[in-house]
Amino acid sequence: MSGIEKAPYSAGSRAIGWGVFLGSGYVASVLLNSTWTVCETGVNASANLLDLVVASTTMAAVSTSVWWLMRGLTGRRGLLLPLLLTVPVCAVLLWPLMAIWHAPDGYPVSHCPPDNVPPWWPDQLPL
Repeated sequence: MSGIEKAPYSAGSRAIGWGVFLGSGYVASVLLNSTWTVCETGVNASANLLDLVVASTTMAAVSTSVWWLMRGLTGRRGLLLPLLLTVPVCAVLLWPLMAIWHAPDGYPVSHCPPDNVPPWWPDQLPL
């Protein structure tokens, strides 16, 4: 194989891509759900459930895109380096997700003042 040709994607690469997709979507939904539960916003209404699905699916799609980007940047041979680069980037991407989705639109600030920020959220990261 010459230096110009690219190695094909492996089954392991696809499996890790699916793992990144499912894992990041799960983590995003757990964070949002726990925030909404602590602040008593909940996911009882269908609108809140739709918000949860949209936010977690968006996070999963962006995280998977980051995986494929890291895979392309590091060369398609190894799997460990792109995974080690993808995980911190996805963790950093959780902050803007929480900043946007932590309180559904129009929900009053009553149980987690100020601004429906849960007590377990770090003070160094404003929402």
